[in-house]
Amino acid sequence: MSAPDFYFAVNSMFRYLHDTYGRDVLVDYWRKLGHEYYRQRSENWRANGPASIANDWKEYFQKEPCAQVETSHDDQSATLEIRVCPSIKHLRDNGREIVPYFCEHCDHVCGAMAEDAGYAFERTGGMGTCRQVFTKLSVRGGK
Repeated sequence: MSAPDFYFAVNSMFRYLHDTYGRDVLVDYWRKLGHEYYRQRSENWRANGPASIANDWKEYFQKEPCAQVETSHDDQSATLEIRVCPSIKHLRDNGREIVPYFCEHCDHVCGAMAEDAGYAFERTGGMGTCRQVFTKLSVRGGK
């Protein structure tokens, strides 16, 4: 199995958890990934600021086949412009039915990671292209 074939498993797992146990269990799974599995990344973001978020994602997407992602940051936020999502591209290129809530995993996983690092997370777009912004909570009024 090649690395991108992992996307098949992820898509199927999302469908299984959703259809078998319900949306709340799927969202709980995603949030636990963000809070627990990615704890070290969140701690690094908290300690090192927006540049570390942008650089972390830049390195992450450089390893993902067919990804086209630009990252930027200032002293208050980090932004990802995802022009080609490698997961969605691979699933589409291989004729897979993509669960309609696939992109929500970013909202919950990245949202949990951001919370732990002291940031808010917002995604606009989806299903192949999106914009993701991590903003220091103090900038957004402590929300």
